[in-house]
Amino acid sequence: MAQEKVNLIQEKTNLIREKAGIIREKNNIVREKINIAQEKANLLQEIGNLVREKASIVREKVNAVRDKGNIVREKCNIIREKDKIVRENDNTVYDNMIHEKDTMIQEKDIIIQEKDVMIHEKDSMIQDRYNSIQEKDGVIYEKDTLIYEKDAMIQEKDAMIHEKDKEIQRI
Repeated sequence: MAQEKVNLIQEKTNLIREKAGIIREKNNIVREKINIAQEKANLLQEIGNLVREKASIVREKVNAVRDKGNIVREKCNIIREKDKIVRENDNTVYDNMIHEKDTMIQEKDIIIQEKDVMIHEKDSMIQDRYNSIQEKDGVIYEKDTLIYEKDAMIQEKDAMIHEKDKEIQRI
């Protein structure tokens, strides 16, 4: 009878050790989950920064487009002036001014194209970060599943320990 009680206590002790091991595993998983969540938060911060940078580039592009529009208007005014003074033989001044405005328009077009490239790069970077976040979400989901499994195992061990306690009290 005493030996049976000793055996039951040893079984209970082993169950408690197993439960402690499962709890340690669960704690490690929770730590991993916290680290992944922190990485996800960092990625979200990076996305915020990239979006702000992109917004700045878009504003610069809008300004360049506005500048181009102003230059085109100036060019149109020069052409109108030139048309009014068709009687004069020397239109080179106006031709030079029109050429100058065309050059300025081309420069603005180049700036606008550069801004488009920069915007595309920022979009790619944002998409990469977003994809990383989705991966992190998948890993977090896996960790949650493991945590639930460990919780179920802990509950099983608790039930087994409870049964051993009943058997020990019966003896």
